[in-house]
Amino acid sequence: MNKFKELANDSFFQRDFKKALLNYSLALKEVPDDKEAKIGALLADLAFEKEEEAVALFEYYEVTKAVGDQDAEETIERMIENFDYENDDLSDALSEIEGRLGNIEEGILFDEFIAHATSREDVKTAIEDLMFSSKIIIHKKEDFVELIGILIDNGYQELAYNYIENALMLYPDDTYFYDLLKKLENI
Repeated sequence: MNKFKELANDSFFQRDFKKALLNYSLALKEVPDDKEAKIGALLADLAFEKEEEAVALFEYYEVTKAVGDQDAEETIERMIENFDYENDDLSDALSEIEGRLGNIEEGILFDEFIAHATSREDVKTAIEDLMFSSKIIIHKKEDFVELIGILIDNGYQELAYNYIENALMLYPDDTYFYDLLKKLENI
């Protein structure tokens, strides 16, 4: 990965959008047709006006890439281009991505998993009901962190460790995952 793009992604996650935009621009100077850098620059620019929406789109973009959606770049580019700064039609755009993700992976949404776990008296049994028979579809990094915490708290250390290891490859500077790794090591 281009060093400027890597710095830009880290800056975006830290919500330093000015630095992110600068580094995405430098990445594009090195590789002008880099779609990831272009999308990152567009989202960093959007963040100056609509921070939460830009962060949500960035996280959805990361998820669509992670699950192997071949059209991830085109979908996000179209959504950014069609984003109306006057009207908050982002929920429609995010619903479109969520629908696309639902088609990519058969499974249950994280919120449905939590509802099922809450309805059961034994969280461990709820995890076993769903974790090993279905995929849990997660769209937000915070939900992923919560899932890993649930796994650790219920004795699934090896599975949690695998998730943390993969997450650190995607988000190498994210303190949430390092905190979970420390928690796992102290068990």
